[in-house]
Amino acid sequence: MRGSATTADGSLPAGTRVRFPLGRVARIGIAVAILVTAGAIYGPDLIYTTSSEAVLNARVITVAAPIEGRIASIPPAEGTVVAADTPLLTIENPLFDRSRLDELEATRTRTEAELTGQNRLIEALANQIVSLDDQMRSYLSATVTRLALAQKEAEAEATAAEATAADAQHNFERKSALRASTTVSVADVDQAEQAAIRTKAMAERARFTAQRVGAELDAAKRGVLVAADRNDVPYSEQRIDEFNARKAEAEVQAAILTARLAELDRQVLAERTRAARLARSEIKAPVAGVVWRPLVAQGSTVAHDAPLMTLIDCAELYATAAFSGRQFDDLHPGRTATVHLLGTDHNYPATIVDARALGGSDVEERFAAPLPKLSGRQILAVLRIDDPRSLAKKQYCDVGRRVEVRFSDKPPSDANVSQR
Repeated sequence: MRGSATTADGSLPAGTRVRFPLGRVARIGIAVAILVTAGAIYGPDLIYTTSSEAVLNARVITVAAPIEGRIASIPPAEGTVVAADTPLLTIENPLFDRSRLDELEATRTRTEAELTGQNRLIEALANQIVSLDDQMRSYLSATVTRLALAQKEAEAEATAAEATAADAQHNFERKSALRASTTVSVADVDQAEQAAIRTKAMAERARFTAQRVGAELDAAKRGVLVAADRNDVPYSEQRIDEFNARKAEAEVQAAILTARLAELDRQVLAERTRAARLARSEIKAPVAGVVWRPLVAQGSTVAHDAPLMTLIDCAELYATAAFSGRQFDDLHPGRTATVHLLGTDHNYPATIVDARALGGSDVEERFAAPLPKLSGRQILAVLRIDDPRSLAKKQYCDVGRRVEVRFSDKPPSDANVSQR
């Protein structure tokens, strides 16, 4: 049998080459290749590190047109950094219908003029009432003075009539006594008797006249006229009552017009606000970010709710990464990781916020950069960068840069997950 000679201690002679069979070398090579392939496939899973199947991403915000019209200003260029509330563009609608506003303003002007007229009528009636009241007071005062004098005259006439009646009665009695002595004729006695009766009646009439004038004076002092040739109240007082009724009606109408004018003011203000909003609108940035896709240009005609541009929200940055489906149970929201920016030495701490087996179609439009394409055995994980301020200062916030997600800790146990 062929073999190699050995020395007494079992070693090979000097200068002798060891030869391995070719089949053994091939088997060793295949084994090493299998080990390398297995390490490449399962190595990242074992140390919880992904490849570069991840990109830096950010949410996008679509700015829509609040009104229809024409773009009146130049939109910011792609890549422009804008702060929150920064004016982006202006939309004007020259065809906006202002007929409703014009109608309301005309109605308000007419109502205001009617209210002014009613207020002037109320003021004129009030002045007339004051003037007639002064006139009535003067008239009643003069009437009371006149009736007081008339009462004194009637009382004086009654006194004189009573004196005349008493004298006539004495004359009758004297002549009646002389008739017994036949010195006075019967005719003289009858004449004296008639004179006594007549003067007594005149005295009674004078007393009644004095009483009537006294009653009229008392009524006049209370503002009531009771003479046969007068109304119960002065004409000026009747006019005052009429003017008071008209003034009350005018005040009610003025109150109605005031309420109507207040309602019209509210309607006009609301319509002016609506007209200002629909006839011209200045679009402002809802958040601080970067202009990602301008969709219109100056002079473009846009419809209501038409998209105008998209903005990258740099306030929150994400890493969207593809993982093996075997790691789904380990990628719990809240687990921390490190995002390495490929081509640099920068690492950023991050936290998982979502992990699901999605094809990417239903969340594609929410992110600026395309999501990793998933195979049938992969899942999508979204990690939020804990401190995006340094990345936000870069152009486009470095959205779209390829990154690598690394997990240095062990996945949380089921007990810790259940406590979450």
